[in-house]
Amino acid sequence: MKPRKIEDKFQPELLKIQLIHLLDMKHSLVQLADKFNWAKIDELCSAKFCKDNGRTALPSRMVVGLLLLKQMNDLSDEEVCAKFIENPYFQYFCGNKYFEHEIGLTSESLTNWRKRLGNEIFQQILVETIALGLVEEVINPKELSEVISDTTVQEKNITYPTDGKLLCKALEQVVELGLACGVKFRQTYKRTAPRLRNNAARLSHARKPAQANRETKHLRTLLGRVIRESERQIESLKSVSQNFLQEFKDKVALAKQVFEQKRDSKDKIYSIHEPEVSCIAKGKAHKKYEFGSKVGIVSTIKSSFVLAVDSFSGNPYDGKTLSDLLIQTELNTGQNITTVVLDKGYRGCKKAHPEIKVMLSGDRNLNPSEKKKLKQRSKIEPTIGLMKSKCRMDLNRLKGSIGDKLNATLAAIAYNLRMILRIIFYFIIYCLFLQSNQKNCQLVKTNW
Repeated sequence: MKPRKIEDKFQPELLKIQLIHLLDMKHSLVQLADKFNWAKIDELCSAKFCKDNGRTALPSRMVVGLLLLKQMNDLSDEEVCAKFIENPYFQYFCGNKYFEHEIGLTSESLTNWRKRLGNEIFQQILVETIALGLVEEVINPKELSEVISDTTVQEKNITYPTDGKLLCKALEQVVELGLACGVKFRQTYKRTAPRLRNNAARLSHARKPAQANRETKHLRTLLGRVIRESERQIESLKSVSQNFLQEFKDKVALAKQVFEQKRDSKDKIYSIHEPEVSCIAKGKAHKKYEFGSKVGIVSTIKSSFVLAVDSFSGNPYDGKTLSDLLIQTELNTGQNITTVVLDKGYRGCKKAHPEIKVMLSGDRNLNPSEKKKLKQRSKIEPTIGLMKSKCRMDLNRLKGSIGDKLNATLAAIAYNLRMILRIIFYFIIYCLFLQSNQKNCQLVKTNW
């Protein structure tokens, strides 16, 4: 059923401490919780639940608040649940009226809510952060028509891929599922495959490529035997459910792709449990190749507020990602984009957007105002850095291509909320400074 609402009781509970009597109501997190549009979020989340079937769901503010706090503070699902119990400010942000010693949910609940809400709901929450940024004057409405765009790599939580690791992992999973389905293997190679993988890694580290390749070739041969035995017996399996049998067929097809792929093959598999991972080279000196997904980001020029973000499967050319991001930006802000500042990686995309002033790094024949905007292109680099270091976009732990989009969107939401929190904090400090000056002036007057 739909999430239950957090209702204000007319008579307070006797044995519980009210958070308004425990907290500093001038705290920036308290101020943010009071200003955020939780009613809109409750409305968005309620559309994903049935009206009159099943158990009443947890309050949407509580779950969404935990997800936002997780991204804002770079915590895992387990860590944010533990912090909720010991931090009253977290409880107030999530809608609690009283200090609770139990959270009432587990980390698995956060996973289920992420799957249920999907990327569309979190994109709407991103729009709400933009609206809040306009209200708090973090961004100026005139800034929304002039933006910066750039791409980065959101790495996946996988081990560094090698032929030995992939072949061994594919063999182990095919054998495991095959035995569960009733396939009779002549030999499972449970001891031989890990030994060959370790030998290949050791010999490669010792700079003996010929011997390492021999071990890898032997491992590939064993995987081929297992695949052929599975294909011969897969049609004769009658006592297995269709869903489980289809899973086994998919795993065999994936293992066959790993078995057949070569050095120069296209659409290579770099991870068995994350087959959609791509190998992307961004020209970094310290990291030649990154394994994950490409993420496009659009931010304002002056305030560096994130307006749109999206994850793209494969390794597309940067210019092909620009049109989708600009459309998303216009939908999120409600304004038409007039100017976009890009780096040289977008070279050749001016013809695709004749209605927009596209400025690339290195452009000439620009007036002074355009040159000033072009110099500010690098302001998006610290934005990307903070989204990675502070908002969990450095290593994506969510599964699948949907997880890539979700993690990027949540990182953008967390970055915007952190910026709003900083502005609220500075405003509180400024007000306290003015109060102290007024008191000092009054003391001077009285003494005089």
